Amino acid sequence: MSKTKIYIFTLITNIFIFLFSVNAFSAPYVNLKLTYDGKTVKYNSEKVYLQVNSNPVQNLPLEPIILNNYTLVPAREVFEKLGADVTWLKDSSQVQVVYQDKVVLMKINDLNATVNGNLLQMNIPPKLINAKTMIPVRFVSESVGLIVNWDSKSRIINIIEPPIQDTTTETTTITTTTETTQPQTSNIITLQSIDMPDSDERTFAINANDKIEKFEQKILEDGSVAIDIFNSIYSISQTSLDSVSEFVSNVTIENIGDNTTRFIFKTKNSVLNNNFLSKDGKTLFVNFGGNPIKNFNVYNDGNNDIITIFGDFTPVAKVLKNDENNNLVINIENASLVNTTQNIKETSLIKSVNTEGSTNTNVNINLELNEKVKFSTKEDENSISFAFFKDESLNNNPNNNIPNGNNSNNSDNINTNVTSTRQFKIPKNTNIPININAIKHIDNYLNKQYILTFDTDITSMLNLGVHYVNNDLVNTITVENIGSTTQLLLDCKKITAINITEDAENIYINMLLPKEKYKAVVVIDPGHGGGAPGTSGNGLVEKDINLKIALKLNALFEANPNIKAYFTRLEDVNPSFDDRTNMSNEIGDIFVSIHQNAADKNPNANGTEVYYLKPNTAPNGLTSKDLAAIFQKNLLKDLGLLDRKIKTNNYIVLRNNKVPAILCEIGFLSNPSDASKLETDNFQQKAAQSLYNATVEVFEKYPTNR
Repeated sequence: MSKTKIYIFTLITNIFIFLFSVNAFSAPYVNLKLTYDGKTVKYNSEKVYLQVNSNPVQNLPLEPIILNNYTLVPAREVFEKLGADVTWLKDSSQVQVVYQDKVVLMKINDLNATVNGNLLQMNIPPKLINAKTMIPVRFVSESVGLIVNWDSKSRIINIIEPPIQDTTTETTTITTTTETTQPQTSNIITLQSIDMPDSDERTFAINANDKIEKFEQKILEDGSVAIDIFNSIYSISQTSLDSVSEFVSNVTIENIGDNTTRFIFKTKNSVLNNNFLSKDGKTLFVNFGGNPIKNFNVYNDGNNDIITIFGDFTPVAKVLKNDENNNLVINIENASLVNTTQNIKETSLIKSVNTEGSTNTNVNINLELNEKVKFSTKEDENSISFAFFKDESLNNNPNNNIPNGNNSNNSDNINTNVTSTRQFKIPKNTNIPININAIKHIDNYLNKQYILTFDTDITSMLNLGVHYVNNDLVNTITVENIGSTTQLLLDCKKITAINITEDAENIYINMLLPKEKYKAVVVIDPGHGGGAPGTSGNGLVEKDINLKIALKLNALFEANPNIKAYFTRLEDVNPSFDDRTNMSNEIGDIFVSIHQNAADKNPNANGTEVYYLKPNTAPNGLTSKDLAAIFQKNLLKDLGLLDRKIKTNNYIVLRNNKVPAILCEIGFLSNPSDASKLETDNFQQKAAQSLYNATVEVFEKYPTNR
């Protein structure tokens, strides 16, 4: 072959490879009509490819569907490929997935699910879409122990079975004595009784003589709930028991071999149930239809206002406060009001109580308060109590004790727990192991709050109630038990960052300025909001588009530990110009304001432009003009709109900023072409990604060197 032919052949081959690689990473769009929830909608999104153990899953009756950023897949066709047993219970609109020793039960359009009978909540419920059962792929996969990998470039979801551990080495080292060659089994326990609920109760209690180590739940073909308790026998003489409860008509007990006892609950109605063990593990509670809230008492104990809420078992409550309106909501999940009685006596802080907004699965107890309060909690076997007390009384008297024994003298807390100006210590308890990396952080900076959640009860390590800190960043730390978790709510004087460290004796909460913790800080300002809608055009309102882009941008920054983004608003409110620029000047390295343009008299005007004003040169050499150039370049590259260049303007958010600051006009709402793009979720995501990419580029080129 001549050199010319070889060159041409090589060139054609390289072009083919290039085209193939481009096609491999450019997912086609799926255009479908989807019917679900009583409506038919157009679905247009990039195709999602599904693999099981890296093998493509093809010829699905319905493509994987992304709703609200979560992926739903056909239940049977996907999980049966993994060897799971998938059962559709038509009468109750439930789908059951059984994989090895895990049983997942879900109901169409219900966020509640059970895994081996334990109640969990999904981010998106199963849906009947085009008459096909579609279930959340990540939730179900991870619930049964599978691994889910997502490649955003190739748009591939790969469900992987974890490798089976090779135990050959261990088994070959077993000695041949009589004792060691016997199979290793757990102690056999005896199930002694079952407590049946009254007509207004919903919880059955199975009592054993020793700790129940393992149980699981399955749904039988007739809809009955089967609870299998392993390594057990029963001594209950009556093996068929009629029930007067709302959801169950009968309970039968039988041995199904291998020292496994099965309790079968014949259900009257379709309902998800949840199961949990007592603290000593000797009682298994089987609850149907949620915790029935039977009564609550409101009274004053002579010092504080108290509300005590009673259920079949201890209610799991969250408290939502609105200090501006002096409203407080006690929200109890997986619960309902059942013949509830109220005993409300005169109180000083609680103005009124109602249960508006309660449903069959959630109870809201709404309190209208006379003034801003603090509170502490106390749990009992079947109740939870809240004690309310004035902020002013605590501020004036730091020796005030929290009621019901929940806290010791708060002046002691200052001396014991505040170890330095900006450090708060929690003495360790060897019986309560704490992984500090598992502590959940919620930075509610717009409300000057920071919340730390421990996934266990740490009240033996740290007293409940209010602990005074009163440094330059934080006023108080309020310790509350919310269900089985403990929350520390930091009431901050300004935006505060938190680092948690430890030594052999203590866990330390370190309070910092944002720039003391983060290498790079950007303040994002979604323009307008609330009563200031901004411009509009083609059915779009600027404040709404700005916020939608900002929320998508927030999600991108939350996944990046190297850049901290603070937003001047994350809802439809209108911060003042001072609030927007004060945040930037106090904590930011750069300021980026998101806006949309309009030209009412010229609908042909279109494109992207970025404004700056003063240099505001940063110590690393970055100027506002440099910042504008980087953002304009990225927006043009990613969005493909007309280049209207970078410009200057005396906008107040630029004029009052001391750090490099820009204002991005993404597109024109008054232009039909720009507006048609800006109203789509896909384009908003592209805009957010472009703003994110530009921010990353800025800090790569101009590191803060902190």
